[in-house]
Parts: sequence; structure tokens; C-alpha cells
Amino acid sequence: MTNHEHERGIDLVTRRGVEDLAAADVAWLESHLTVCSECAEYASLVDSTEHLLRSVAITASPALVATTQARVQARAAQLREQQARLLLIAVSFCIGVLSSTISAWLWWRFGGWLAERLSLPGSIVEPGMFVAWLLPAVVIALAMLASSRPVIDRSVTLAILGGREGDRS
Repeated sequence: MTNHEHERGIDLVTRRGVEDLAAADVAWLESHLTVCSECAEYASLVDSTEHLLRSVAITASPALVATTQARVQARAAQLREQQARLLLIAVSFCIGVLSSTISAWLWWRFGGWLAERLSLPGSIVEPGMFVAWLLPAVVIALAMLASSRPVIDRSVTLAILGGREGDRS
């Protein structure tokens, strides 16, 4: 027997209980195990170890179960809070787009009227249009930066989510 055949036999024995093997590989392995005592002994040891591991019942301690449950609940709360934040971000985005559109439309009307009255060139009105379009977003960003407390208070969000969970129970 070559070393390559032993390596292939050991590999197939190791994979036999874990994944599906091709019919040709199973046939080769069976014929190899009848001829090679070393691989047959290895297969016997793997089978007995697998049987031993499957026969032993493994139970988790109550502390481990409680810790795992607490971590799963904490992660679920994080995911719910993330969903709530995404909703707030989406609403903020929509409000920002709406206010920017309204301010741009107002500047378009007012700027056109002002340029007409004062005989100003269009090169003054067009940059003003861009500024009027961005102004609400800039004002909101500056207000959020100037705020000393977080915009989204985690305790309030968790209290709201806890109230929802209580309603479901």
C-alpha cells in the first residue's frame, strides 16, 4: 500500500459520518478497509468515538442557560432599537427632503422676484438657489451638533420598546 492510499482512506473515514460521499468513494473505502488493517483499525476507533460522543448527554448549567438567555434578550433589544433608529432616520430624511424642496421653491420664486426688481444678474440667483436648497439640512445638522445631549435617548427608546413588549404578552 502506498502512503497516498492510507491518506485517502483516513480522509474518507473522517468524512464518512459528516458528509455524503460519492458511491465510488464508498466502494473504494470498503474495499480498502478489507485489505488494510491500519485503516480498518482507524475506522473502528472513529466509529466507537462517535458512538461514545453520541451516547453521553450534555446538559448546560442553569447559570449558563440564564446568561445565554440574557444575552439573547439584550441582542434582541439592540436589534429592535436599531430598527427604531432606522425609522427615525428615514423620517428625518423625508422631512429634510421636503423642507429643502419647499425652501428651494420659495427661493426660486422670491429670488426671481428680487432679481427682477433689483435688476440683478442670474448668476446671483442660481447660487442662492443652491444655498436655499441646502439651508434646512445645514440648520438641522448645526442644531444637532449644538445639542449637549444625545438626539436619541436610549433609555426612552428602550422604555417604549419595553412597553410594546408588555402589550404583546
